[in-house]
Amino acid sequence: MLQTGKQQRNQGPINLQYSVKLTAIPNIPLINEGDDLGATILKCARENEITLENGDVLVVTSKIVSKAEGRLMPLSLVQPSETAQEIARVSGKDPRIVELMMQESQIINAELGIVETLHRLGFICTSAGIDRANTGKPEDDKVSLLPLNPDESAQRIRDTISQATGKQIGIIINDSLGIKYRVGSVGLAIGVAGLPAVLKGTVNETDLYGKKRNVNISFADEIAAAGSLLMGQSNAGLPVVLIQGLSYPAGQGKLADLLATEQLKNDLAKKMKGSL
Repeated sequence: MLQTGKQQRNQGPINLQYSVKLTAIPNIPLINEGDDLGATILKCARENEITLENGDVLVVTSKIVSKAEGRLMPLSLVQPSETAQEIARVSGKDPRIVELMMQESQIINAELGIVETLHRLGFICTSAGIDRANTGKPEDDKVSLLPLNPDESAQRIRDTISQATGKQIGIIINDSLGIKYRVGSVGLAIGVAGLPAVLKGTVNETDLYGKKRNVNISFADEIAAAGSLLMGQSNAGLPVVLIQGLSYPAGQGKLADLLATEQLKNDLAKKMKGSL
């Protein structure tokens, strides 16, 4: 459990304590294709006397969503194309995984150790989000692909929990994604349900000194990263994190809200034009 606190500024003096509590849901079992994630999460929460309340947020790692939705791919079934083999030679990546990258995304750039991709979901990441970790025994030689529609996946989990408890909660599906020129990976939101993905400041919002600000906060990404703090990246076995105490307005966000799609298209067009 991780708890943080900070003072919240209202009109007038700072006099309120604002705290947010993060709790990893214990004993989530290994997930198999066809499992009902909402029911599984709720069962584990109840068994550990964890009660969900209106406004709570669950951060769910994409890995268990992919498993439940049958998005694991045995590499023995993948036949790499000549293009995939060439990219593999440049990058040092497994040509079968490169072939899957090409199916899941547009290859933007390849160099030793890195393949930069534009995923079909609309964001830039490395290796199309394809991952070997926690997909099965080494001899299974499987990789995970990101869910087909993470927003819909998040909504299904939310609906199951809402129908069972009567509580209205938010769901964030996160994934640890590599970002070019940043070392390591960071938890980012790839699916959203039941809460805003982006928080926008008011027209008259000012900073502490009265200067007007045009503020847009990638709210879902910040929540996704917070959840990653407890999830771990290897064998922690904590794929679901409950966040309680967040203050946010009503809204129905989605992944697309987080993406600067037109700017991305323009930048890629300029890059392609410059390479001709």
